[in-house]
Amino acid sequence: MTPSTHCPFGRTTALALAAALFGLTSYSQASEGFKIRYPTVGILGPELAAFESKPGWLTSVAINSTHITGLNGDDGKQAWTPAVVNAKGVSQRALVDFQQNQTVAQMFLGFVSKDTFGGGRLAFGINLPYTFRSSRSLEFPIVTATATDGSSVSPGAAYLASLDAQAKANTTSTSGVGDTDLAALWIYTQDRLKFATGVSLVLPTGDFHSLSSGAAGTPAINIGAGRFFTVRPNATLGYQLTQSLTLGARLALGINSTNTVDHWRSGNFAAYDIAANYKTPIGVFGAQLVGVNQYEDDTGGMSGNQAGGYGANRFKTLNAGVFYATRIDKLGLTLAYTGNVKASNALVSNVLQLRLSRAL
Repeated sequence: MTPSTHCPFGRTTALALAAALFGLTSYSQASEGFKIRYPTVGILGPELAAFESKPGWLTSVAINSTHITGLNGDDGKQAWTPAVVNAKGVSQRALVDFQQNQTVAQMFLGFVSKDTFGGGRLAFGINLPYTFRSSRSLEFPIVTATATDGSSVSPGAAYLASLDAQAKANTTSTSGVGDTDLAALWIYTQDRLKFATGVSLVLPTGDFHSLSSGAAGTPAINIGAGRFFTVRPNATLGYQLTQSLTLGARLALGINSTNTVDHWRSGNFAAYDIAANYKTPIGVFGAQLVGVNQYEDDTGGMSGNQAGGYGANRFKTLNAGVFYATRIDKLGLTLAYTGNVKASNALVSNVLQLRLSRAL
C-alpha cells in the first residue's frame, strides 16, 4: 500500500472524462439562485496528474464539503436586497447575511474506447450527484429606510415582518439527487502534448421550485439549478515541460435553455481553468485557477430565485486552489481545496473535495 507517483502523461482518460462532469453540485454559487453549472472546485490539475487508466470501464466517487459564507452583489461586495418603496415613497432595503453548508457525493461511471479514431480515444460518462445534507441560514443584520427627502426613517412594520418571514423560511435543510451530467470526449496524446475536446449535457433531474421568498430573493433550498438544460462544449490542452512539471489550460462555454418553471433564462457563460502540477516522490502537488464569467444578461419571466431588482445579474467569479494526488495500489486518491478570490452576483464559498477513482 505504498503511495506511487507513476503518472504516464498520455493515460489520463479517466480524469479527463470526469473533468467534463464533476462539480455540478459544487457550483461557485447569478443565474438561477446565484449559481452556474460549472465545476469551480477545480479538476484540471488532478486530471493532468491522473494515474494510468486502461481503456474500458472506469469509476470515481467524489465527496465535496462546501461552506457558503455569503452572497455578493454586482459590485463584488456583500449584497443588499433590492430596494422596496412603500406607499409613502420610503425606500427600504436590507443587508443579506447568507450561510449554507452542504455535503455532496458525486458518483461517476465512464467508458473509454480501446480503438482510436483520428489518433485519439473516445470516452463517454455519466455523473450523478447526491446531496446528503444542505443546511441554510439567512439573516438581515442591517435594515435601512430612506424618505423622499433623503433623510433616514424607521423601516415599516410590514417590511420588517416580510424580512422575518423570509429569514425563517430560509433557515432549513434538505437532501436529494442533483442534476445529472452526460459527457463525450475525444482525447489525443502525443509525446508530451495532450489535447481533449468534447461536450457535456446537464439534465434537470434535481429538485427545483420557484417560490418567491420576499425581498432577499432566495427561496428555500433547491438541489437542482433549475428546469432547464445546459450544453457545455470544452477543449483542454496540456503540456509536460519536464518529467516533474506539467501545465494545462481549459476553455468552456455554457449554453442554457429557458427554465420551464419560471420562464427565466440564465445568461450563457464562458469559463477557463489554468493548472500546474509538480510530481514528487510522495505524490503530485499542484495549484489551479478557475474563472467563470456570464457574458449574457438573465432574461425572461420573474424568477423566484432573483425576485427582480438585481439588474443584469451577470455571474462572475475567480477561484483559486491547491491539490494533492497519489495512488495506493490500484486506487487513485485526490484531495483538493478551492476558495473564492472574487465574486459578483454569486455566492461566496470554499470547497474541500476528496476523490477516489479506479479503472474497473
